[in-house]
Amino acid sequence: MPPAVPRSCYIVELSVQPGGSRWAELHVYSEVQHVRACVDQFVANDDGLSTYHAVWYGATLGVWLVQRGEVVEFVDLEPHLSARIDGSEWVPLSQAQALVLAARPRDEDGDEEEEDDRLPADFEDCDLDAYGRMELRIDWEAVAACLPALESPQLRPGQRTTVTFRSKPEIGSYLDDGDEVRFGSWDLEGGDGLPPPFTIEGWQHDGDDDED
Repeated sequence: MPPAVPRSCYIVELSVQPGGSRWAELHVYSEVQHVRACVDQFVANDDGLSTYHAVWYGATLGVWLVQRGEVVEFVDLEPHLSARIDGSEWVPLSQAQALVLAARPRDEDGDEEEEDDRLPADFEDCDLDAYGRMELRIDWEAVAACLPALESPQLRPGQRTTVTFRSKPEIGSYLDDGDEVRFGSWDLEGGDGLPPPFTIEGWQHDGDDDED
């Protein structure tokens, strides 16, 4: 296969570094509407895993801006996310762990169980339902303001692009200097494609034709 051509795209990364939950999604697209659809799917928190990864593990949640194959910026989503449980007041995502602690199971006398005075030991020991009951919301207008238009040539279905860094932020990431990424949504730990929350006419996500 020939080397990938440097192209422009947005890369949504939702990940936890190995040693934690081993969660790694990259969503590689060229339209802001597709970026938003991927972020909205995360914010929906349908199974509680979004909040579990974000609150308990401090997941990397952000959008890499790639211009002609070069990563020029990382837009961190965390400052634009807030959370609540059971209709409580919205708090910044960085403060959401307190919501999980407040929702811990109580004994028959109404007192908190004393398994841990500070934090749940792990996902199995805390109130699992709290992560599912937690709501997320995002200030999308603020995020969109940080996503400038992409330069030509832009990544399209069936294509790959090289990824090089001007200066990589000091954050945990599955994206490395010199990588190649392919249009679509990908589970890097499982090595599989992920179904995106939208359709693009004429594009088969799991097809492996390269249109370079």
